[in-house]
Amino acid sequence: MEGFLKPYQVEQIKKKYPVGTKIQLDHMDGEKDMPDGLLGKVKFVDDQGQLHMKWQNGRTLALVPNVDSFHILREAENENSENNECPDGFIRVLVVEPHKNPFVSTVKNDYRAMQELVGGCIEFVPLSELNCHLYCNDEGKLNGLAGNRRMDNGDIICGTFFICTDDGEGNDASLSNEQIAYFSSRFHEPEFYSETEAHSFTMEVGYADSKEEFLRMLGIASQIDENDFER
Repeated sequence: MEGFLKPYQVEQIKKKYPVGTKIQLDHMDGEKDMPDGLLGKVKFVDDQGQLHMKWQNGRTLALVPNVDSFHILREAENENSENNECPDGFIRVLVVEPHKNPFVSTVKNDYRAMQELVGGCIEFVPLSELNCHLYCNDEGKLNGLAGNRRMDNGDIICGTFFICTDDGEGNDASLSNEQIAYFSSRFHEPEFYSETEAHSFTMEVGYADSKEEFLRMLGIASQIDENDFER
């Protein structure tokens, strides 16, 4: 927003965005935890014409008209959000940040938006429960990001990650209420790790009776021809 708004301009903004107006964020520069598609409600408009918000991720960052890109959530879109549906091109995900409780958000179903959410190139990590998977920063350890949560294999994911599901055809899809409730509970408690612990790789592997079984436990046996075991 360039310069100061005149009183009548501020009044126009207040009339357009009364308290309780539902807003969808289209884009906000420089705020990686304010993803495109995020939903919120107007708390009030101040005398500079800024919209003070209550966002679904717990943030209260204000919107600046003509600087931030956003729109009023119309009735049809609002019905979709209440029915756990997302606007076209978006999916509903669970975001897990280091040292914080998880929160539900929406993200554009596009790898660039997903990269912005995790702060770098994304890495796919399968989960063993409820047909879900997560995306994290694939250089989280190398870049010294904070330790976040420990996975089933013993490794610690560094930096923000988010969880979504699969539509059965290999495409990312929105989480159901059941999936959100499950993973919100699983990752509810923030975890804290030293730099040494977080940035080293560990994997818990049980006892193997043979070389073949050991390789299968590491998940690489399928890449090796069975004849190789005999050489």
